Amino acid sequence: MSTINLLELIPDDRIKILGAADLQLERLPALVYPDEADAEKRAYASGVLRAPLCRPENISHRRDIARDFLASGDLLDRLEQISAGAGEYRKAWQEDRKLLFAELHSEDGANLSDIEGKFAMLKLNLRSFLKLSERLKELIDILASSTLYAEGLLEFKETCIKLYASHAFSDVPRAARLLEADISDYTAELLLGLNESLTVESVNLNMLYTASDADRNAQDDDDAGADSLSAHITAEELLPMLLAALDALGDHTVESCEALIGLFQELYSELRFYRFCLDFCRALSGAGAHYMFPQVTDAESGVTSILALRDPLEVLSGEGGAVPHDILLTPERSGIVVTGPGGVGKTALLRAVCTAQILAQCGLPVICKDASLSIRSGIFVSFTDVSDPNRDLLRRFESEAQAMAKIIDSLTPWALVALNELFETVSFADAADALYNIFSVMTQHNIAFFATTHMPRLAERFMEVDRITAMQMTAEGKLEPMQ
Repeated sequence: MSTINLLELIPDDRIKILGAADLQLERLPALVYPDEADAEKRAYASGVLRAPLCRPENISHRRDIARDFLASGDLLDRLEQISAGAGEYRKAWQEDRKLLFAELHSEDGANLSDIEGKFAMLKLNLRSFLKLSERLKELIDILASSTLYAEGLLEFKETCIKLYASHAFSDVPRAARLLEADISDYTAELLLGLNESLTVESVNLNMLYTASDADRNAQDDDDAGADSLSAHITAEELLPMLLAALDALGDHTVESCEALIGLFQELYSELRFYRFCLDFCRALSGAGAHYMFPQVTDAESGVTSILALRDPLEVLSGEGGAVPHDILLTPERSGIVVTGPGGVGKTALLRAVCTAQILAQCGLPVICKDASLSIRSGIFVSFTDVSDPNRDLLRRFESEAQAMAKIIDSLTPWALVALNELFETVSFADAADALYNIFSVMTQHNIAFFATTHMPRLAERFMEVDRITAMQMTAEGKLEPMQ
């Protein structure tokens, strides 16, 4: 069986995120799934957000399939329903096999021959095969009756059709006939198993061996004048052939069942991403937010272009003003330093930029009017804790320096770095020199950064620095270039 992976066309690495706690990523799943009963969904969604993809083709693959599900009504619901419970079905089927095996080998059980026992087990497997093949046919019918555009779903549908038409699954009528077969009337199908070269519909194998003299004389007496049957093999030769055929057919049927159960389990597992995506979209729509799936480009383009970006945490929680902002980073202007008074939304904007990058690289929508984002090889965040005014300033500086050192040790080209009010407990000259050195290294290695400060003089220090844009946020939360 050829395997189709709805999530990713190509094996993908995951980018590294440092400072996820500062971004409050865990709050997003909690806002999408506020009910206590949805703990498993929240845990899965958190795992998705912690593992953004790094291949544009895989991100586009996810995005296109999500769009199909959004536009197709209840298609996702129907696919989840048909693929659910495969693991439980396997447990029940295997338990039935164990019970039958124990019955056939118990001292109190029926005294069955090897052929009768193998045939009983084969019938049990065939019943499972027919149920699973019917489920596969239903899956194909669902996909075939839907208007699909995404290549991933189209390819998955074609894979299911090919699987159903394959030699292992196409001959459902033969399996049904074997279920109705009488153990005393073996057929050529049973002898030959699933041999593709089989051309004989049904031949009584009792005609293929030489009867004993006594049996032949009795047959002659009963059917006087009847044509005698030509002998092809002896009874002693027939028995091992039948046993081998039953073994081969039984093994093939088990493999077919396992393949189908694996298909449904894989499908159900992968549909969990699209369920989270649709639930996220519905939560955004319920909050009155306009969202879209950004265009994602190769890392080398180095562009982050977002129109009317809003912070999803503010939107979904109803906290803050969620003022929209336009963001532009390019290889020529790869750094932004934002200043402004406290409480106007600088930190929320910093968080929104990083969260938008993570959502986009997960194949999820972003709250904005339009966006084109290049792949970032990593997202590194350091938010200064200014909530405690009594905190020792020296300790604060030490923790900031340690966090910055950890980021520098992990940096890779084409990464995104977000720094919130860093080094503001030291003198202006020391803070300016330290940040200038850090920003210079980043711009020289194609690393984009977004930094905030409440000190206008610090932002002014970078107004004329190559590749850095200095901006200020007004008391109304508007973002403007510094003059």
